[in-house]
Amino acid sequence: MKFNIKYYIILLASIILRIGYIFPVKKNRILLSSDEGLRYSCNPKYIFEKLQHKYGNRFEYIWVLNKPNQIPNRFRKNIKTTKFLSPKHIYYLLTSEFIISNLGVEPFLPKRKSQKVISTGHGGGSYKHMYMKEHMLSAAEWKYITRIRDIRGRMTDFVLSSCAKQTQELSVDFGVDSKKFLQSGFPRNDRFFSTTDKSKEQALKNFCSQYNIPAENLLVLYAPTFRGTHRYQQPIDNDICIKPVASAIYNRFGKEVTFLYRRHRHSIPGNDNSKLHIVDVTDYPDMQDLLEFADIMITDYSSSIWDFCITRKPAFLYVPDLQKFMEERGFYTPIDLWPYPYSTTIDGLCQLINNYSEENSRNRIIAHQKAVKTYETGSSATIVTDLINNVSTGTCIK
Repeated sequence: MKFNIKYYIILLASIILRIGYIFPVKKNRILLSSDEGLRYSCNPKYIFEKLQHKYGNRFEYIWVLNKPNQIPNRFRKNIKTTKFLSPKHIYYLLTSEFIISNLGVEPFLPKRKSQKVISTGHGGGSYKHMYMKEHMLSAAEWKYITRIRDIRGRMTDFVLSSCAKQTQELSVDFGVDSKKFLQSGFPRNDRFFSTTDKSKEQALKNFCSQYNIPAENLLVLYAPTFRGTHRYQQPIDNDICIKPVASAIYNRFGKEVTFLYRRHRHSIPGNDNSKLHIVDVTDYPDMQDLLEFADIMITDYSSSIWDFCITRKPAFLYVPDLQKFMEERGFYTPIDLWPYPYSTTIDGLCQLINNYSEENSRNRIIAHQKAVKTYETGSSATIVTDLINNVSTGTCIK
C-alpha cells in the first residue's frame, strides 16, 4: 500500500508543479547535482569544471549542495547553490535548460520539451546489477521501482556510458533507448590520462600531511560497496585492515602500510576489528583523489575497480559473502572476468597479494577493457561539454 501511495504522490506532485510553467525555461541555465546534494563530486563536478574552463560564464550554473562551502573558492562568485528538494531546487528544476545528475532526474519533474536531462551515472564498467533481484523485494516495492525507472527513463535525453557492455545492459535496466547513450567514458576519469607527475606528487604530499601519514608508506585503499538497499542499509566492517594483510603487502611490495578506509555513502559503520591505525576517508569529498593517491586498492563488488584499472595499479577483491551477494543482486559479467582477482577468505587474499605479478595484472586489465569495449580515452569531459554547447546553440538538435 505504501508504495502505491508514494507513486501516486509523485504523479500528483508532477501535475501540481505544472503551475511552475509560468516561469520560462532559462536558456543556458545548468543545474548540477551529485549524490542528491551531498557532495561536490563525481561526473557532474568534472563536467562543470570543464564547462568553466572552455566556456567561462556563458552558462549560468546552479549546484545542488546541502553544504555550499564545498564549492572551491575560485568558482564561488560565478555560481549559485541550493539545497536538495528545497523550494529553490524545485524552481531550478523547472527552469533549467540542462539538468545534470549522477543519480537520475527527480521523478516528480514535469519536464518540458526545451529541457535536456543528462544522466552521468556514478558507476562504470559492467559488474554488479543495478537493482536487487526481484525475488529480494516485495511485489509492491518492485512495481514501484519499475514505475519510477520508467518515468525517469522517459525524461532522460542522454546517458554517459563507460563502455559498450554497460550501454547494452543499462539501456534495459534504465528503460532508456541505447541510442541515447553517449560513447563518452566518464569525465571523472579523464584525470588518469592527463595529470602530471609533478601535480600528483604535490597533491599526495598535501594529503599525507593532512592525515599525518608517513611519506614513505604504501597507501592501501579499502573501499567496499554497500550491502542491502539504499532504504535498508547494512553495516560494513573494516575486515581487511589487519596485520596479516599488512604483512603480506609488506612482504610483496617492501613497504609499511597505511590503510585508507572508505565506506560507501549508503553504508553504516560496522565493527572495527583491525587493531591498526586506519585513516577513515569516508567523508573525503572526491573518490578520484583517493584512487590517484592509493598505491593498492582492495574492494569487493564496487565499480570503483573500473576507474582504478585505468591506472594499471594493483588491486584485489575480498568477497567473503560472494554466494549471498550473487543470490541477492547478481552480476552482469562473471566475477572471474573482472579486471582483478578475488578471494572469499583473508588467507586467500594474502596469497593473491604474495603472488601478484605486474605483467599478469596489466594483461588481465587490458583484456577486460577490450572485452567490454571501453570508451575511456581521457576526452570524456570534452565530449560532454561540446554536446551541451552544441545543443544549447542549436548546432545539433537532439
